[in-house]
Amino acid sequence: MDYEIKFLERDAVEKVEGDEKAKSLIDKNGLVLASSFAMITPDSSVIDRWNVNYFNAETSELTNFLVKGDEVTHIETSKRIHDTEIRLIDMSKITIPVTKILSSAMERSELEFPHETNKIFITLHHNNEYKNECWTITLFSKNLFLYKIKIDAITGKIVSSEVKHLLK
Repeated sequence: MDYEIKFLERDAVEKVEGDEKAKSLIDKNGLVLASSFAMITPDSSVIDRWNVNYFNAETSELTNFLVKGDEVTHIETSKRIHDTEIRLIDMSKITIPVTKILSSAMERSELEFPHETNKIFITLHHNNEYKNECWTITLFSKNLFLYKIKIDAITGKIVSSEVKHLLK
Protein backbone atom coordinates (compact mmCIF):
# COMPACT_ATOMS: atom_id res chain seq x y z
CA MET A 1 0.00 0.00 0.00
CA ASP A 2 1.44 3.34 -1.03
CA TYR A 3 0.93 6.30 1.26
CA GLU A 4 1.70 9.99 1.53
CA ILE A 5 2.37 11.88 4.75
CA LYS A 6 1.13 15.48 4.70
CA PHE A 7 2.41 16.34 8.18
CA LEU A 8 4.14 14.57 11.05
CA GLU A 9 2.93 13.62 14.53
CA ARG A 10 5.17 16.36 15.97
CA ASP A 11 3.39 18.95 13.81
CA ALA A 12 0.01 17.69 15.06
CA VAL A 13 1.04 17.97 18.71
CA GLU A 14 2.44 21.47 18.12
CA LYS A 15 -0.82 22.50 16.44
CA VAL A 16 -2.88 21.26 19.40
CA GLU A 17 -0.63 22.95 21.94
CA GLY A 18 -0.60 26.14 19.87
CA ASP A 19 -4.40 26.29 19.58
CA GLU A 20 -5.91 28.69 22.15
CA LYS A 21 -8.99 26.63 22.98
CA ALA A 22 -7.08 23.33 23.15
CA LYS A 23 -4.26 24.83 25.22
CA SER A 24 -6.79 26.31 27.64
CA LEU A 25 -8.44 22.91 28.08
CA ILE A 26 -5.06 21.19 28.53
CA ASP A 27 -3.86 23.71 31.12
CA LYS A 28 -7.19 23.95 32.97
CA ASN A 29 -7.47 20.17 33.38
CA GLY A 30 -3.80 19.33 33.94
CA LEU A 31 -3.68 17.13 30.86
CA VAL A 32 -0.52 15.35 29.66
CA LEU A 33 0.22 14.05 26.18
CA ALA A 34 -0.67 10.33 26.10
CA SER A 35 -0.70 9.29 22.42
CA SER A 36 -0.92 10.32 18.82
CA PHE A 37 -2.75 8.22 16.25
CA ALA A 38 -3.22 8.14 12.45
CA MET A 39 -4.73 5.67 10.01
CA ILE A 40 -4.11 4.72 6.38
CA THR A 41 -6.91 3.04 4.41
CA PRO A 42 -7.35 2.09 0.75
CA ASP A 43 -9.79 5.02 0.50
CA SER A 44 -7.35 7.46 2.05
CA SER A 45 -3.71 6.58 1.67
CA VAL A 46 -2.74 10.08 2.76
CA ILE A 47 -1.92 10.87 6.38
CA ASP A 48 -3.46 14.29 6.62
CA ARG A 49 -5.02 13.98 10.06
CA TRP A 50 -3.86 12.91 13.50
CA ASN A 51 -5.79 12.18 16.67
CA VAL A 52 -3.84 13.54 19.64
CA ASN A 53 -4.86 12.28 23.08
CA TYR A 54 -4.21 13.86 26.46
CA PHE A 55 -4.71 12.19 29.81
CA ASN A 56 -5.96 13.48 33.17
CA ALA A 57 -4.58 11.23 35.93
CA GLU A 58 -7.03 12.56 38.55
CA THR A 59 -10.17 11.71 36.57
CA SER A 60 -8.75 8.87 34.40
CA GLU A 61 -10.17 10.63 31.37
CA LEU A 62 -8.72 10.94 27.89
CA THR A 63 -9.29 14.09 25.88
CA ASN A 64 -9.07 13.60 22.13
CA PHE A 65 -8.26 16.29 19.58
CA LEU A 66 -8.41 15.86 15.80
CA VAL A 67 -5.82 17.77 13.81
CA LYS A 68 -6.51 18.14 10.10
CA GLY A 69 -4.45 20.71 8.24
CA ASP A 70 -4.40 23.80 10.44
CA GLU A 71 -7.70 22.92 12.11
CA VAL A 72 -7.78 21.57 15.67
CA THR A 73 -11.09 20.13 16.90
CA HIS A 74 -11.89 18.83 20.39
CA ILE A 75 -13.58 15.51 19.66
CA GLU A 76 -14.42 14.19 23.11
CA THR A 77 -13.37 13.64 26.68
CA SER A 78 -14.19 10.18 27.99
CA LYS A 79 -13.26 7.62 30.61
CA ARG A 80 -10.53 5.34 29.33
CA ILE A 81 -11.44 1.74 28.64
CA HIS A 82 -8.35 -0.09 29.95
CA ASP A 83 -6.38 0.10 33.16
CA THR A 84 -2.77 0.12 31.94
CA GLU A 85 -0.75 2.98 33.31
CA ILE A 86 -0.61 5.97 30.97
CA ARG A 87 2.58 8.00 30.96
CA LEU A 88 3.46 11.30 29.40
CA ILE A 89 5.08 11.19 25.96
CA ASP A 90 8.23 13.28 25.97
CA MET A 91 8.25 14.63 22.41
CA SER A 92 11.79 15.92 22.85
CA LYS A 93 12.97 12.28 23.01
CA ILE A 94 11.35 11.26 19.71
CA THR A 95 14.19 11.07 17.21
CA ILE A 96 12.69 8.69 14.65
CA PRO A 97 9.81 10.29 12.70
CA VAL A 98 6.80 8.40 11.41
CA THR A 99 8.22 8.42 7.86
CA LYS A 100 11.17 6.21 8.87
CA ILE A 101 9.05 4.11 11.22
CA LEU A 102 6.56 3.28 8.48
CA SER A 103 9.33 2.37 6.07
CA SER A 104 10.91 0.03 8.65
CA ALA A 105 7.55 -1.51 9.53
CA MET A 106 6.59 -2.09 5.90
CA GLU A 107 9.97 -3.66 5.09
CA ARG A 108 9.63 -6.01 8.06
CA SER A 109 6.01 -6.81 7.21
CA GLU A 110 7.06 -8.01 3.75
CA LEU A 111 9.07 -10.73 5.51
CA GLU A 112 6.56 -11.66 8.21
CA PHE A 113 3.08 -10.78 6.93
CA PRO A 114 2.13 -12.49 3.64
CA HIS A 115 -1.32 -10.90 3.51
CA GLU A 116 -2.64 -7.95 1.54
CA THR A 117 -2.84 -4.97 3.88
CA ASN A 118 -6.20 -3.23 4.05
CA LYS A 119 -5.65 -0.70 6.86
CA ILE A 120 -2.68 0.58 8.81
CA PHE A 121 -2.98 2.06 12.31
CA ILE A 122 -0.06 4.15 13.55
CA THR A 123 0.25 5.02 17.24
CA LEU A 124 2.91 6.88 19.18
CA HIS A 125 2.76 6.25 22.93
CA HIS A 126 4.88 5.53 25.97
CA ASN A 127 5.33 1.78 26.30
CA ASN A 128 5.54 0.70 29.94
CA GLU A 129 6.99 -2.70 29.06
CA TYR A 130 9.95 -1.18 27.20
CA LYS A 131 9.98 1.96 29.39
CA ASN A 132 10.30 4.20 26.38
CA GLU A 133 8.40 6.14 23.75
CA CYS A 134 7.27 3.62 21.17
CA TRP A 135 5.60 3.44 17.78
CA THR A 136 3.07 0.68 17.27
CA ILE A 137 2.20 -0.01 13.65
CA THR A 138 -0.75 -2.37 13.16
CA LEU A 139 -1.57 -3.76 9.73
CA PHE A 140 -4.97 -5.33 9.09
CA SER A 141 -5.69 -7.66 6.19
CA LYS A 142 -9.00 -8.30 4.42
CA ASN A 143 -8.88 -11.91 5.64
CA LEU A 144 -8.78 -10.77 9.30
CA PHE A 145 -5.07 -11.22 9.98
CA LEU A 146 -3.33 -8.61 12.08
CA TYR A 147 0.36 -7.74 12.13
CA LYS A 148 1.58 -5.61 15.02
CA ILE A 149 5.10 -4.23 15.16
CA LYS A 150 6.52 -2.08 17.96
CA ILE A 151 9.47 0.18 17.24
CA ASP A 152 11.43 2.22 19.77
CA ALA A 153 10.80 5.88 18.88
CA ILE A 154 14.21 6.93 20.17
CA THR A 155 16.52 4.29 18.66
CA GLY A 156 14.41 2.96 15.78
CA LYS A 157 15.00 -0.60 17.01
CA ILE A 158 12.20 -3.09 16.38
CA VAL A 159 11.30 -4.34 19.87
CA SER A 160 8.57 -6.83 18.93
CA SER A 161 6.36 -8.09 16.14
CA GLU A 162 3.54 -10.59 15.95
CA VAL A 163 1.00 -11.97 13.52
CA LYS A 164 -2.37 -13.26 14.65
CA HIS A 165 -5.84 -13.90 13.36
CA LEU A 166 -8.56 -11.71 14.82
CA LEU A 167 -10.95 -14.62 15.31
CA LYS A 168 -8.52 -16.92 17.14
